[in-house]
Amino acid sequence: MEQVNNVMDILESLKDIEYGWMDIEKNVYRNVDKGFKKKYVLANPEETITNKVGTCFDLVEVERNYFKNLGLKFNTYFMIYYESKRIYTHTFIVYEENEKFYWLEVSWEKNRGIHEFMSLYDLLTTVRSEFIKFHNIKFMDMDYLCVYKYKKPKFHIGLKEFYKHCENGENVII
Repeated sequence: MEQVNNVMDILESLKDIEYGWMDIEKNVYRNVDKGFKKKYVLANPEETITNKVGTCFDLVEVERNYFKNLGLKFNTYFMIYYESKRIYTHTFIVYEENEKFYWLEVSWEKNRGIHEFMSLYDLLTTVRSEFIKFHNIKFMDMDYLCVYKYKKPKFHIGLKEFYKHCENGENVII
């Protein structure tokens, strides 16, 4: 992985990564719908960089590596909405600097960048609003939306294992 000196370098280093995923046999896909639920595995950061594809799950793990190397205080979050027939998810990274909170977004093209907030609550409610817009959820019952702060998962785990790992994290109330 390339060396980064600041958060802007992280954005720059990830700009060429397309939305896609890898399976356990290291095949790469750019169509997230076909076979994703059954075959997806969480790529390690080097695989994401080499393959030039990743989901938000994969990209957050690359970002986690960069943030650790920069020595910045950060947390990773998993947002999930349980609808009767579908599950909507997103992972993202939040870091603190100069008593402010920042949402670094790479996978949602419309929101790509660094977004500054005065509080974690403001940041999380903004991400929640963008989540609702992104997934076009018209009548969201907030009882089915959960946010978890989660720690580094194992690599090459499947989708269900990844969800379970995140859901075992700290439940965040917003």
